Amino acid sequence: MSESYIPLYRKYRPQTFEDLVDQHAVVTTLSNAIKLNKITHAYLFTGPRGTGKTSAARIFAKSLNCAEGPTVTPCGKCPNCVDLINAASMDIVEIDAASNNKVEDARNLLEKINFAPISGKYRIYIIDEVHMLSTAAFNTLLKTLEEPPKNLVFILATTEPHKVLETIISRCQKFDFRRIRQTSIFEHLKKISKKENLKIKDEALSIIARNSAGGLRDALALLDQASVLGLNGKNIDESDILSILGSISEDTLLEIADILAKRDAKNLIPVINKTISLGNEPLQFIRQLMQHFRNLMLVKSAGGINGVADIINASENVAEKLNMQTEEFEMIEIAQIIEKLAEYEKTMKTTTNQYLWLEMALISICYRHEIHLIKDLEQRISALEGQLSGNTAVVGVSKPVSQINFKKPEKIAPAVIQKGEPKAVITENPEEKLFKSVEKTEEDPVKPVIPEKIHTDMPQETVAKIPAENLNSNWAKLLENIESVPSRMFLNNLAKPVEVNSESIIITFNVESFVKQAQEKSKMLPLEKAAAKMFGKTPRILIRTPMPDDTAGEKKNETDNTNIKPKAKTEIKPEEIYTQISQELETPKPKKTRIQPVENTVEDDVDDEILKTETCKNFTPVNLSDQAKIVIDLFQGKIIDQV
Repeated sequence: MSESYIPLYRKYRPQTFEDLVDQHAVVTTLSNAIKLNKITHAYLFTGPRGTGKTSAARIFAKSLNCAEGPTVTPCGKCPNCVDLINAASMDIVEIDAASNNKVEDARNLLEKINFAPISGKYRIYIIDEVHMLSTAAFNTLLKTLEEPPKNLVFILATTEPHKVLETIISRCQKFDFRRIRQTSIFEHLKKISKKENLKIKDEALSIIARNSAGGLRDALALLDQASVLGLNGKNIDESDILSILGSISEDTLLEIADILAKRDAKNLIPVINKTISLGNEPLQFIRQLMQHFRNLMLVKSAGGINGVADIINASENVAEKLNMQTEEFEMIEIAQIIEKLAEYEKTMKTTTNQYLWLEMALISICYRHEIHLIKDLEQRISALEGQLSGNTAVVGVSKPVSQINFKKPEKIAPAVIQKGEPKAVITENPEEKLFKSVEKTEEDPVKPVIPEKIHTDMPQETVAKIPAENLNSNWAKLLENIESVPSRMFLNNLAKPVEVNSESIIITFNVESFVKQAQEKSKMLPLEKAAAKMFGKTPRILIRTPMPDDTAGEKKNETDNTNIKPKAKTEIKPEEIYTQISQELETPKPKKTRIQPVENTVEDDVDDEILKTETCKNFTPVNLSDQAKIVIDLFQGKIIDQV
């Protein structure tokens, strides 16, 4: 009878510290401890599966009990080494805590630890998966772990150190085993393939290394499984490995990502069907797609593939394609797609129809709208910030403010307003900051406004003159054209129009849930149909919550439409007002400023003598230029006077 087959992960188990792959820190520390003869009584090896914890424990035990030891390089030929390799050593005991986790098992162990070593120098207990011990079993071992008999060593190994009692961890020297790098796994698999005379392509080995999750044992097990495909000298390629794993090729993932970037749902369905027909599981499909977008996120965050080449889960052939594909997505898009895929992954774990939810997940990503709404809001916010900083175009002027030459007037009369309205006077260089006249240009013949004196007639042309539109009338007509009664009643009762014209329709709702409801297809289609019927084309439609500039515009319209009180019986002489206020502005005063409320003392009948009194400071002519009104609006009725 022929010998039984030995799997590759057992056949090529590390026998010396040099054989451990990618655990340089652990190897260096244990080797130096042996050389310096600083052997402690308890060690704790932690780390992911397949990273070499149990192998390192056996090598360390062999080094301590070797006939030539303690030594860093055990001979492997002496009786002690041979017994350990054959699992027949009396001094080195391996215990599986998963099946020996009771208090009785811990007590049986304590009864045996007092025996002296038989053939070696140390009596060593290797407890694998120590986190499986019960709390009572841990407590039974506490005293022994703290003060063990002479020449007794405990080596505890676990993949879940957070489940080990802190009192146990504090009594051990802790060593963390890291995940093995893909490049190291690839090189190790290549060496073993040569020893086993396996004809396997490097691309196939690369796929095995990427899918081993940093565990060398998993990689060797997958290589062992793939080796049977190389019958009669056949080369093992990447398609063979993908068929074993049930994975999707990187080219297919790139193709799907391109389709999602272009929102081409029509071509998405055939690709999904083709991938599923090859036997790929929908849940695996979602997870690999999440991994692909994770690679895109890392590459885009690092500004290129060079900064993250070691941590992305992709082959070298795909790296450059990832670099190019990141230009098709915004960072917020990638993050939202990953979140959406993660949500559908949770749903697919509990559903009986995974194919339906896979199709729904990818098609819903194709029809995503929230990202564009966010970008539109960002543009609106940027426009508002630019307007506040003076870098946007003035309403009614064809050029941006930054391209218009302003002239500073020699003297500017302070803004004074009618009784009952807010007042504002600025004392710190008002002519430099607020009163700027606009030069007349060929594109927009606007007259410069330099108020050498206050006129009683309003200027006919101003910078901020806006053509009036009947918003409410257009909104009422739009509602009449909506054929769906539920949609019409929903908009009529809950919506508030901000802009309704042939170019743009902006509607606001006070509640975010109403905004989402209005953006649904059942509500948008009747609205688009009504707008096309009313204007002859479909304008841009934006549905959102109210913004500060919406209410600001309403307040301004209300101010513009207020009835002006009748003129006083005694005619006000604007020349005298201007002369007196100009003298006050030129009078040198301390720089300290304060905000001082002013009482409205203007009566309907005012004669010339009252204008010469102290209360004349608070008077204003009825007729103001638009620039003066802007100043009043900016300071919201506060007078800034000097003390």
